[in-house]
Amino acid sequence: MQHALVMHFGELQSMDEPCRSPGPVARLAARRLARMRRQFVMFAVAGCLGSAVAPAGESVRSPVPRTVASASVAPAPPVSGPPYTLDLRNIVALAFHLNPSVRASREEMKAARHGLEEFRANLNRLEPYVEMRNQLTRFPFQRSGVGHDLTSVVGVQKESFEGSLMKLEVGPSVFSRFNERADELSPDPRDGEAGAFIGTRVEFPFLGSRRRQDRIISQAFQESTARKAQLDYLKSYRVLVDNALSYYNLTIYYQRLLTAYQVWGEDLGRLLTDSRVRQEDRPRVESVKASAESTRGQYAARAAEYRGQLLGYLGLDLTNEVTIVMPEYMISAVAVSGRTPEGMEQLIQKARENNPAFEVLENAIRNAQLQHDQAVRGKFDITTFLEGTLFPFGSSALDSRSSGWAVGGGVNVRLNDARARGATRLKTEALIRQFEAEIEAEEISIRRRIQSTTTAIWDNDANREQLLEVGRQKLAEYEQRQREYFDGNLNIDQLMSTRSEIASNAANLVNLVYNSADREATLILATGQIYEMVGLKIADRDMGVTPPEGGRRGGGK
Repeated sequence: MQHALVMHFGELQSMDEPCRSPGPVARLAARRLARMRRQFVMFAVAGCLGSAVAPAGESVRSPVPRTVASASVAPAPPVSGPPYTLDLRNIVALAFHLNPSVRASREEMKAARHGLEEFRANLNRLEPYVEMRNQLTRFPFQRSGVGHDLTSVVGVQKESFEGSLMKLEVGPSVFSRFNERADELSPDPRDGEAGAFIGTRVEFPFLGSRRRQDRIISQAFQESTARKAQLDYLKSYRVLVDNALSYYNLTIYYQRLLTAYQVWGEDLGRLLTDSRVRQEDRPRVESVKASAESTRGQYAARAAEYRGQLLGYLGLDLTNEVTIVMPEYMISAVAVSGRTPEGMEQLIQKARENNPAFEVLENAIRNAQLQHDQAVRGKFDITTFLEGTLFPFGSSALDSRSSGWAVGGGVNVRLNDARARGATRLKTEALIRQFEAEIEAEEISIRRRIQSTTTAIWDNDANREQLLEVGRQKLAEYEQRQREYFDGNLNIDQLMSTRSEIASNAANLVNLVYNSADREATLILATGQIYEMVGLKIADRDMGVTPPEGGRRGGGK
């Protein structure tokens, strides 16, 4: 009876280093993958890979049915667990809700926003106050030269952001005057009276006022600081999701390798039980089986390492109960939507709207333009003021200025330094040109990244169909050679060599699946869909959430 070694292509993985590095955090892993690649080449050449043959008469199927994902993006469901189910959407949501670094960035963003509110409140405040004024005077060459004034004031001061000042004071006063020589024997005052006053003062800086310019520029800086904290939060979240998805794809990569090696070992074990295998060829098969099991152990350790890295990026640890979902092969929804020129432009526009770099640069341009305008307009520093006092009754001078009033005003004009204004103008013009060039460069980079990644995904899909066809041909060839071996017309090395070609083709096939998944993650990150999945927008005023109960590190069952 002919022996058939059964294994689907979907259970194979290439030991080549993945085409996309998961980032700086995985450089060590990339080097190790490169070393494993060399091991795989030696392994395959020696014919140590088990067979991947379908039973005679059975057609070869794709490792995973080819499907096309929906182009729409729905928000990720709320985080549930523990236990946690890890797929692309849940990883995005868990990183947002559970990772302490993301939560720390979120609180930093809130603190910066409250700092902006504090800055605005300090420059636009209404402050009531109470004041007690006490004054003792002595003028020896003046009649009634000794005096005492006591005034109580209740006032309110309003300061606007532009630098305007409005002040109102109301209060009673008691004042007395007496002649020092005439009253040596008597402490009673000769003259005394009670009075009251109402005073007000208004200051208003004009457009070119230095005070007004400084406040406007300071506000722009504070707004930029708050916006930067918000965008740093988004970028921090993006980098974390990028690394988490990279380790997720690597974990899937090695889990499939483990499955493949397990099947190889089982197939080789069944081959050894076949009585048609010649006695002198059995040591060769046993050596191949031992090598496969040894390599499987190495990849089991690697899978566990990357699984731990993935959990760490999600704010979990090894005590949390998780289930890692093995995704099916499908065309990326983003790649589908970008297949037409109109769809590609929509993707690029979405990426521009969701890219924090554009918001930072546009903010910087607005701030620079504001400074430029202030430098052009601020030739003169002009401030006007108006003040007045009303005396309903009594006068502190004990004269006829009772039940009267006094009004005054003025203007202050100062010429600002032309050299400073000119330097500021030239500096801001250069900064604006710099930021505009950086925006243009970022747009080119995004367009190139989205177009090349989308094209690569569709090319991978076409190449996958070709590899499937090659796999069918290799399987038919292997079945023929297996019959020749059992008939005594082929040696074991030739049989293993044919089997190695099948394994290599299957590994290339699954490597394409890995590359497509990795590029899908690139598109999701580039277009900002990771923000949409958790309901974030670049312009959101409040991006804070409360972590769900049980969503803390080590909170698993």
